[in-house]
Amino acid sequence: MVNKTNEDLRVRRTHKLLYNALLELMGKHPFEQITVKQICELAMVHRTTFYTHFQDKFDLLSSAVRQIAEEEFKNFTEVSLTPFDNFRELLSIAKKHKTLFSQLLFEERDSLRNLLRKAMGAGMKRYLTENGSIEVNSIEIQIKIEAYIGAVLGVLNWWIENNISMDEEDLYKKMNIFSEWNFAE
Repeated sequence: MVNKTNEDLRVRRTHKLLYNALLELMGKHPFEQITVKQICELAMVHRTTFYTHFQDKFDLLSSAVRQIAEEEFKNFTEVSLTPFDNFRELLSIAKKHKTLFSQLLFEERDSLRNLLRKAMGAGMKRYLTENGSIEVNSIEIQIKIEAYIGAVLGVLNWWIENNISMDEEDLYKKMNIFSEWNFAE
């Protein structure tokens, strides 16, 4: 009879092999082109074993992301970090898991969030070009534009997701913290 600890270790080992295979393949191919067969071959795990643990490659990816979040995102919730240290922590995690981040953050080409980000960015660049003598393609201006759009979309998401009982005009007024930003600097 196999004891529970050994069984748990085998499950964890299988998951780790599959996670690592998936991440390695994602470093070479877009996620949508990766097959379960490729993952299993690279992990040296039989397909029936794969399907014993996961429904499909999306389930594997979701599980891998949750596992990484459990391991890597502890400092966000367990340690009191300044906003800038929070950002530094995020950059460190993104660098460590660059393949995963690049696939998951940028493969949402047709998502509403990405379409809004692109449209708002183009509109802001047009406005800044027409109303100022600044180089909108400078890295400093790009960072400010992306920070502003990210904040606005984050607040919008929070407002909708939590069904906040503040009307859009009040929310707009509360977001005036960005009115002090000088994009020309």
